[in-house]
Amino acid sequence: MNKHEITQKLKQKASELGFELSGATPAAHSPDYPFFLDWLQKGYKGGMNYLDRRKAERGNPQSLLPGAKSIFCVALSYNPNPEHYPLLEKHPISCYAWGKDYHEVLGAKLKTLSDYLSMELAPVSNAKWYVDTGPVLERSYAAAAGLGWLGKNTLLLNKKLGSFLFLGEILTDAELVPDEPVENLCKTCTACLDACPVGALEEAGVLNANKCISYLTLEHRSDFVGNPDLHGYLAGCDLCQTVCPYNEKAPAGREEPFRPRPEILELTGEKASRFNESDFKNFTKNSALERIKYPMWKRNTNKGTAI
Repeated sequence: MNKHEITQKLKQKASELGFELSGATPAAHSPDYPFFLDWLQKGYKGGMNYLDRRKAERGNPQSLLPGAKSIFCVALSYNPNPEHYPLLEKHPISCYAWGKDYHEVLGAKLKTLSDYLSMELAPVSNAKWYVDTGPVLERSYAAAAGLGWLGKNTLLLNKKLGSFLFLGEILTDAELVPDEPVENLCKTCTACLDACPVGALEEAGVLNANKCISYLTLEHRSDFVGNPDLHGYLAGCDLCQTVCPYNEKAPAGREEPFRPRPEILELTGEKASRFNESDFKNFTKNSALERIKYPMWKRNTNKGTAI
């Protein structure tokens, strides 16, 4: 098969696996890499020192897969059902963690898609796939592959599906037909910048993790410096997405594993503060919240009565 046939069949397979968006881009240095280095230099990464350790790899896909020619990007929506949407502004847990761990859900699909590419479509090719954990500037490459544009809240935005999207990518030494980037449609809108209660968005497209509620509750491992206001959130924050006009009419995600568990819907800050370590482990099992450790959870709940 030629590259056009391979690309078409790969996109068709991605759709069959449930991915709402897919596209390809050359495995070249990301044009956003200089911005990333500048962001690190400014100290906006907070305590995420792993970003420094593998920064060279993030700028060069060839270091991850020598001879890589293309990056195939995919997206899977986790936009809540309409009846759960009002929870976005008042629930203490970000909706990305309401259901099953997205690493497992996307990982299984990406492995199937990657095997299909390297075993059936291009049998002599090599491929490597990632879901969030690899040293890849995934939002930048997804934008380059035409899945959407980078919004002022730094997230990938799609005109139809909004921003509640999980991303994944396959690096391959097979040549794929690249897609064209789409127009940035944020225009003069500043809803996300205005909505952030802690001013973490220093300017359009620039997030200072040191201030960000999502970073502080999910990634910051030690005691808080000073007395940050978490505004009642215990794990993540969806405010900059909730106010986005492109999420207002976006359809609900189709993936059943991302539907909220009953215990999530029933959670309040007061209930969360009473969790012992065993309760916490049972509550977070098989969810993306397993990334949080119990001392972090207690630290977050001790900030005051959550929403």
